[in-house]
Amino acid sequence: MEVHILSAGGESQESSRLYRQLKEAGYEVIWFRHKDVSKEELLKQQPDIMLVEHGFSEVDTLGLLRAHEGTLPFPVIAILLERSTDELIHAFAAGASDVVDGSVPFKELTIRMEHLVRLFTRMNDGQPSEIFFEDLRIETKSRKVFRSGEIIKLTPKEYDLLVYLARRANTVCHRDVILQEVWGYDFATGTNVVDVYVRHLRKKIDRGRARKIIHTVRGTGYMMH
Repeated sequence: MEVHILSAGGESQESSRLYRQLKEAGYEVIWFRHKDVSKEELLKQQPDIMLVEHGFSEVDTLGLLRAHEGTLPFPVIAILLERSTDELIHAFAAGASDVVDGSVPFKELTIRMEHLVRLFTRMNDGQPSEIFFEDLRIETKSRKVFRSGEIIKLTPKEYDLLVYLARRANTVCHRDVILQEVWGYDFATGTNVVDVYVRHLRKKIDRGRARKIIHTVRGTGYMMH
């Protein structure tokens, strides 16, 4: 599978090495070397995935993600110089779909890339451009979410989870199935990541509203109804 990659890592030896490795492995690569990249420029390239290196240069690459507020229509892997808990949280909050550290083996990185592309394609392939549930509206092309006409800013993974629930409205969604379909197979069964993200979603989608649409099915999972 051919993967088109945007690397926004700035001028550094690490960025140059990654660029060469990807080219030698047969990937088509576009390399953005500065932080002032507009969303329009990124969308013109229509990549399958974007790699964002953070901490390897003075370029604030996570700032690039934050500026687009999770609306880029492709997955993003953040490559961190230091993979501390704080940096991990920072990267996911900025809009990363996955996070690895700078020492990740190249083979593992390419496996993660291709897995994310397949997962992203499966979730969006052949689906309508808009999803409606009562006063909730999701624009799948722009990845924008509205409730009662008010735009709601979500991280990419919050958006993916919301779309998964919305496409199965009035159907019980089991935690383990959500984990596999939304996060893939990188997380071991037993993690509470689904519960954590549902809690985040509720704060943004339901808080302050008389009508709650995301509900817990005790001992099983969640349902939008």
